[in-house]
Amino acid sequence: MRFGLREFLFVLLLLAMPVAAYFFVFQPRNAQIADARSEVQQKQAKLKQLETATQDITDLGNQIDKLENAIALIEQKLPAHQEVDVVLSEVWKLASIHNLTPKSVRTDKIQSKRQYSALPIKMKIIGDFDGFYEFLLELEKMPRITRLPMMKLQKKGDIEGHMHAEVVLTIFFEGSDRSSGARRAQG
Repeated sequence: MRFGLREFLFVLLLLAMPVAAYFFVFQPRNAQIADARSEVQQKQAKLKQLETATQDITDLGNQIDKLENAIALIEQKLPAHQEVDVVLSEVWKLASIHNLTPKSVRTDKIQSKRQYSALPIKMKIIGDFDGFYEFLLELEKMPRITRLPMMKLQKKGDIEGHMHAEVVLTIFFEGSDRSSGARRAQG
């Protein structure tokens, strides 16, 4: 058998076919496969995120019910605007029970929000510090929402434990928007 130029070109062509196939067919196809795999992984990650989100959605109804119950509980602690004087008389009675003498009580401007309003009440109280401390403890136990944003205590005279207090007591109650909205819903 004679091995000439023709046979050499034939063998070279046979060897060039797999190399050309690698560069023109297999390498681009491998790049497409890698892109497809990364896209599949991204979509699987999104599916896992969606799955965790849908697990929360099934529990979302229960969470909404719990939050509505909590809101209802807080709303029960908000008196109507007409009941603010009742809360104020309860505070007055608490002061007298603990042997405190309220010297002055002044209401400030009502601070209205969308769903509630707040009425700051400036009180000057004279009495024994121990009674004042018990008064604050009882005030904390009241079923209504109240806040004590400012308190100024001073020793009064030479008597041990006798004090003079200036207190701002904020009483929260249902706002005018809320009560009118409730009336519309009922009527």
